[in-house]
Amino acid sequence: MNGNTGRGTGGSAMGAPSINSRRLLLEDRPLPSTPTAQRLPGKARSRQEVLRECEAEVAEMRGYIPRVLWDFLIPDLSRVFRWRVQLDCGCIPEVLTRDNGTPPHEAQQKALHSPLPLGQMICHHDDSPPPPYRVIAEWGERREVKFPADPVEPPDDMDPKVWSVIRHDEPHTSAFWEVTLACGHVEEVIAPSLSWVPASGPRRAAPERVQQMSAEFEDAWRANPELQTERDREYTRRMVADGWPSPEPERLCYSCPQVRMISAYERVGWLVPRQRQSGKAAGTTATPSRSTLERRLRKAEAEAERLRAELDQID
Repeated sequence: MNGNTGRGTGGSAMGAPSINSRRLLLEDRPLPSTPTAQRLPGKARSRQEVLRECEAEVAEMRGYIPRVLWDFLIPDLSRVFRWRVQLDCGCIPEVLTRDNGTPPHEAQQKALHSPLPLGQMICHHDDSPPPPYRVIAEWGERREVKFPADPVEPPDDMDPKVWSVIRHDEPHTSAFWEVTLACGHVEEVIAPSLSWVPASGPRRAAPERVQQMSAEFEDAWRANPELQTERDREYTRRMVADGWPSPEPERLCYSCPQVRMISAYERVGWLVPRQRQSGKAAGTTATPSRSTLERRLRKAEAEAERLRAELDQID
């Protein structure tokens, strides 16, 4: 279950002003301080509304998760705790955790299906910068995906000559590797072949071909300055200088532009209200009065005397 139940991400919530007139990548923002517990502007959403949404999500999960895994993969809503968090973009979404002792900045949030570094959350904004290129720091799990043959007609935005070169006229299988980027976010890359493994290292083009590619790119940029952005142009030059490696050592990070840091948080309460324990269950039973104890003692002594009489009859 996604812990972020906030609505309206993409603007400041509850009228809170954004600290950024122009959204910045994480490394361009001031270093964040340790998040503090405090009263945040506005108020929490209706508990009943949040509970209905969570119950609907749990019901959906039970439709595609095997029953034997329910206890492991589906959260127990009676143990879910609600928080409100303030992000460094000014938005105030709501977050759910599986207990009430772990603050939101110490619980790992997700970007799609991969975890984010602690203290980070995704909050979409239309004025966020484009995704940056990040160096691949670590290779993770591998999966294979089968694809049908490509259609003969090229996509609307594809040059027919280019399509004729890259088109697959038969079904094919590709290997995808999960990678962790230098920023700590997770993406996927396509391997150059099914047999390729990270220990093999990247494949590179012949030096003659690399020189030819460099000249072709420079000619294309002079003929059409809008062909690539400056960011993509610099990346292409790095690739050419490295011999056009495959797989590429860098990857666009689509999480970085939307990542926000948690700057403060507020406790809301349990998603499902806890049942108040009775005094007896809570161990708070009052001490009986003296007369009550004397009455219990007389009753116990009478019962003991009766049992002694029965023993005497047996003897």
